[in-house]
Amino acid sequence: MAKSVHICVCCGGGIFTTTIVTEEIENLLKSKKIPYVISPHTITEIPNLTEADIIVATGKTSAANKKGAPVLIGLPMFTGVGKEEFGKLLLDTITEVTSK
Repeated sequence: MAKSVHICVCCGGGIFTTTIVTEEIENLLKSKKIPYVISPHTITEIPNLTEADIIVATGKTSAANKKGAPVLIGLPMFTGVGKEEFGKLLLDTITEVTSK
């Protein structure tokens, strides 16, 4: 069985936008049969998230993760504008981080 990818979804409060974006990401990963763990966080936590393979922020941020996890701007999963492009970027990033 493939290793699960751990994705931290981050927004301002870690609740509303995070929940919607998480549902969209879950639908994508389930359709591709990719094992995953998703946890909600706030954008201010991004630098110190040690468990994350990938971080998806729902708003603009220049925050970097100290562990080196890639930080993607996942607003398209909330608005629907650019959703397919973001989905491809996320899948490509999952392939990249799980092949290390």
